[in-house]
Amino acid sequence: MNYIIGIDGGGTKTIGLLTTETGQYIAKAEAGPSNYHVVGIERTHDVLKEIVSQLSANVGSTALNTIRFCLGMAGLGRAEDKKVIGQICDEIGINKDRILTHDAHIALVGGTRKQEGVIIISGTGSIVYGISKDGKEARAGGWGYLLGDEGSGYDIALKGLQAVARAADKREPSTELTNLILNRLELNEPNNLIRWTHAASRDEIAQLTEMVFKASDIGDKRAAQIIDSAVSELACAVETVIMQLELTHPFGIVFSGGNLLHQPILADKLQRWIEKIILGGSVIFPKHEPAYGAVLLAKARL
Repeated sequence: MNYIIGIDGGGTKTIGLLTTETGQYIAKAEAGPSNYHVVGIERTHDVLKEIVSQLSANVGSTALNTIRFCLGMAGLGRAEDKKVIGQICDEIGINKDRILTHDAHIALVGGTRKQEGVIIISGTGSIVYGISKDGKEARAGGWGYLLGDEGSGYDIALKGLQAVARAADKREPSTELTNLILNRLELNEPNNLIRWTHAASRDEIAQLTEMVFKASDIGDKRAAQIIDSAVSELACAVETVIMQLELTHPFGIVFSGGNLLHQPILADKLQRWIEKIILGGSVIFPKHEPAYGAVLLAKARL
């Protein structure tokens, strides 16, 4: 029997699924982050080896030659990244019967169960990606937190921190964000944020997104403006991708990432905009997780 391993290699954790060649679930494995830009090549090697070893053990270690692989990871749309990850795959015994692609691709396929449509991801980072019926691809965003990632958790949280600083200077009116963020971080005054932000990681800053949504829920105007700005940025990226792909027929627009899946105010505002502006587009929530999207890609292509 032949098998499929689909892997979602993220900057926070890595998830792998083992299925039959028809996509029937057999086993799941989880390990730490495997984005080599974040954790380095050696750690990425170890994490991917751990995932493959755990999964292949369910069908016997000699079954590697009968396994089709698909790995989705941030950056794997670029040739230089494919070369690095391809070498790691060779070293850990993943055969040439494999697909290396980016994380938005497997998330879209998992979300729609099709190789077409558009996906909007707003997690720590953000990106909009789409595929047309004829296989044309387009993307907007995904430039990373220094150059872009507008509408992401990091972007929303950073704007919240900036609002606290501006309010402390009296450049803007007071905001509920001040107390919410300081209490969350157990800090006494806004000036303490200078030291904290310089020491904090990107993920630690992005976690403050929750405070912006909480402030908006209790009626804070500045927080509401930040959320509206995020909606506008994501909407702009969606329009750009749809225009590049010239999508006109009915197609799915998948909402993905923690902010769109767990923050109703952001999802509702963006969905209302899509329903009003985008002809033929309908919002859907993911049918399957990205790792299963990798399985579906391997099943369809190999």
